Amino acid sequence: MTPANSEDGFSILEMIVAMTILALVLGIASQTIVLASRSIVKAREQVEAARKVRAIMAQYDADAESGGTAGLDAVAKSGWMVKVQPMGDAKAKITAIVIEKSSTSGANQSFLTFMPVRQQTRP
Repeated sequence: MTPANSEDGFSILEMIVAMTILALVLGIASQTIVLASRSIVKAREQVEAARKVRAIMAQYDADAESGGTAGLDAVAKSGWMVKVQPMGDAKAKITAIVIEKSSTSGANQSFLTFMPVRQQTRP
């Protein structure tokens, strides 16, 4: 057996520095994971809202062609609000459409789009 040398292993100062660096790295990594998971949840909410808005716009388009409002009444019951504002002059007529939903957390989701005014065709 060889006698123990005082230079074998790590000193207490080296261990403290190594543990401090490890704690910093783990803290940064955990914060990154939390931020990424929040971003994923927010992205899923936005995708779902965009899907709902596409459905609302399709219903609005169908109602505009038929002259009815039954689809938009159903949309209002789902918590989404559709605001339609005619814009433009005699040559260029467009409609501004704002679709929004208020949530209980205070964050509003709103979408703005423009559609040309369709000429009503009578069969």
